[in-house]
Amino acid sequence: MDGRRVRPVGAWRYLLSLLLSLLPVSAGAQALAGNEPLTVSGFGTLGVIHNSSSEAAFVRDLGQPKGAGEGWSARVDTLLGGQVDLKLNDRFDVTLQGISRYHHEGDFSPELTWAFLRYTPSPGWQLRAGRLGWDSYLFSESRYVGYAYPWVRPPVDHYGILQLDYIEGVDVTYRRPLGSGLAWAKLFAGRSTSHLVLSEALSAEMDISNLYGGHLNYALGPWQFRASYARADSDADFSVDREAFARNPRTLVLNTLIGRAFDYGAIELYSLGMTYEQGRWQVQAMQNRSTTDSEGVIDSGFVSLGYRTGQATPYVMFSRVRTSFPEIPAGESFRQRTWSLGMRYDVATNLALKTQLDRVHVIRPGLLWRETDADWEGDRITLVSLGLDFIF
Repeated sequence: MDGRRVRPVGAWRYLLSLLLSLLPVSAGAQALAGNEPLTVSGFGTLGVIHNSSSEAAFVRDLGQPKGAGEGWSARVDTLLGGQVDLKLNDRFDVTLQGISRYHHEGDFSPELTWAFLRYTPSPGWQLRAGRLGWDSYLFSESRYVGYAYPWVRPPVDHYGILQLDYIEGVDVTYRRPLGSGLAWAKLFAGRSTSHLVLSEALSAEMDISNLYGGHLNYALGPWQFRASYARADSDADFSVDREAFARNPRTLVLNTLIGRAFDYGAIELYSLGMTYEQGRWQVQAMQNRSTTDSEGVIDSGFVSLGYRTGQATPYVMFSRVRTSFPEIPAGESFRQRTWSLGMRYDVATNLALKTQLDRVHVIRPGLLWRETDADWEGDRITLVSLGLDFIF
């Protein structure tokens, strides 16, 4: 894909060709999966999205430089991932995972997202070292595996500002029965890098160091709860696209303010989450707060309610994000709210078809939108998404 808007017919041709190319891979994976100790698996999403706005292009997260403008696009949600697990013995195993998705380089070049050695000395203990998925929040480690959740994509107001895909370091997990349920705790430490696209003209390479934290979990029947905390030092290296500035010089002041807001030295993250799944009902809820040493605050959260009937699971969701940075006047701070209505239909045990309608109220500067003018005051935008999630 060359970054231009994808028309409906072209999008579906692209998706169909990608799906057909997966068939021999899937067959080979199943053959390997039955031959211990090596297993090969994969996941993917074939997705298109329609944007009603001609003034702003929608992105899934801060790592995507271009978004889905007016009309149809297959750029934002389409992805393909593969995973290899090698069991060395009863206590040691190795996991590798790679994902091809549209990211900060403006293409679908694959990225190595997991590469770790796991040591399991006893049933209750687990230690890992290497490149680890960032799982401080519920669903954060599996947010690219569309088959794992009911929505077309995790709520962008909440996960779109999640700045890390992985950390390079170590973690330790301890599990044990507690009362009538199961409790587990994880501690982690390491470092990471993250490339943020803050606007068309401004991006930042974030060097994350001295990262540490953990989370506490408790599962009781249909309920699961998580409380998490993380802290890290941050050093931002900003890049300016002079051509983008030349096309729209009015963005100079706005981008200067955004750059100052993200030029912090340390950040702390707090999160609470819960899920409930009993019979036909599914509920997910989360609330996050991030604070910086420059008194910046990012609040985000969502609530989702689903009801499974046969192979179909209709759902409704509300999400929001609100920022507050001393460098940005209160009237300019990014705020966004979204109501979503959708349905998941399980076609097979490894295949789910989804559709989702989003009604988004965005107030500038709109960190999760591209191709906007400096005087864009935000809008109410309608998004229609179709997705096919699969695992193999």
